[in-house]
Amino acid sequence: MKTSKIATFIAVLSLLVALAALYIGFSARREAQAPERGNSRPNLAAGEDRVQNAEERTRMERYAAQLQASKQVVKSFPGPSGETIDCVDIYSQPALKRPGTEGHVVQLAPGRLPQAPNPSFNREEKLQVPSQLFTLTGETCPERSVPMERLTMDTLKRFRTLDEFFRKKYIDIRKPTGGSSGANIHEYAHAARSVNNWGAESIFNVWSPYVETTGEFSLSQMWVTRGSGASLQTVEGGWQVYHDLYGDWRAHLFIYFTPDNYGSGGCYNTSCNGFVQVNGSVYLGGGFTNYSSVGGGQPEFKLLWYKDGVAGGSNNWWLKYGDTWVGYYPRSLFNENGLQNNSSYVDFGGEIVNDRTNNRHTETDMGSGYWPYQGYGWAAYQRAVRYVDTSNFYQQATGLNRSVTNNMCYDLNLYSSTGGWEQYFYFGGSGHNSSCP
Repeated sequence: MKTSKIATFIAVLSLLVALAALYIGFSARREAQAPERGNSRPNLAAGEDRVQNAEERTRMERYAAQLQASKQVVKSFPGPSGETIDCVDIYSQPALKRPGTEGHVVQLAPGRLPQAPNPSFNREEKLQVPSQLFTLTGETCPERSVPMERLTMDTLKRFRTLDEFFRKKYIDIRKPTGGSSGANIHEYAHAARSVNNWGAESIFNVWSPYVETTGEFSLSQMWVTRGSGASLQTVEGGWQVYHDLYGDWRAHLFIYFTPDNYGSGGCYNTSCNGFVQVNGSVYLGGGFTNYSSVGGGQPEFKLLWYKDGVAGGSNNWWLKYGDTWVGYYPRSLFNENGLQNNSSYVDFGGEIVNDRTNNRHTETDMGSGYWPYQGYGWAAYQRAVRYVDTSNFYQQATGLNRSVTNNMCYDLNLYSSTGGWEQYFYFGGSGHNSSCP
């Protein structure tokens, strides 16, 4: 009898230990999820002057002046983030002054459109699309002109060098990969697939998460890529909080491209002579009037990257925001080892920068700052995730491979539905906690 009691005591003790371990793990993932999570700091804040030296400052000033001189500005007005917005003639914009674009004929829309494989394919639920913040100014750009942020030293001074400004971040970036370390500079929670394609599409709910330092960022995006090593080329887009780039703590609509594996050849939005914008209703780099809230509304927008590669097409990489064809990256930006003819990899998810302030993991939120298991109304998501195959048909992005840098810092859960959400995922996390030191 005594032996039986000891065995029972040991069994109960083991169960209690297991339950305690489970509670500790659960608490670590929740400890940074108090209601105050989120970005409640003032939207505008002064940026630190980080310019490396006088020579680099002169280089920056020269570049900003040259970029401005390459625009034919027909109107200007103050933007909501302290910037100046220039309305630029679409036939006299920086991308058309790039060497090699002589004689380029501006395309106003793709020559062909991607097709649904069957009549029942397009069943997505209606979007609650947020307005862009710049519309609150009451200003619009005249016909045949597009809004572009005026690049000045107020932005450039937040970066050490001009090359650093052009890169997505000054540390070398690789195509998103998984891993176990929480000490990486760039950390990801994403879902990807290798497949030859002519583009990708996703619907994003829009949060404005907490970011700990001005030099860090948090984003939700899609990557369309081809190549490896020095030949890696990408077109990217989504929303991003990045104070050093935008001058505030809001999430902004963004695009990015690299023709040289995140060297200094690419840039964000229209801050270099890469993207040809042809529609004046969308402000690349602009904020939104409203954002997702816990238990509240979930504003969404849809983005599509599309390679107009079919017969009669322009062969450029087009961006569609909602129902609007915004513009394109010309085919001439890319080479045959990269995105010149097609993409071979589609990727969707979140990314943050971890500068390890105070020698610990950043507290920067990914997504909403809440965890994917918390689901709708709490976590960030992307839904109706698709790609365009090389026969020019939309396909659901089945077979995505989940990968996270450290699931105690940030995580992602993949799902599939037969309704309008199709292939979708929740993602995010709080960053620094007891299990993400």
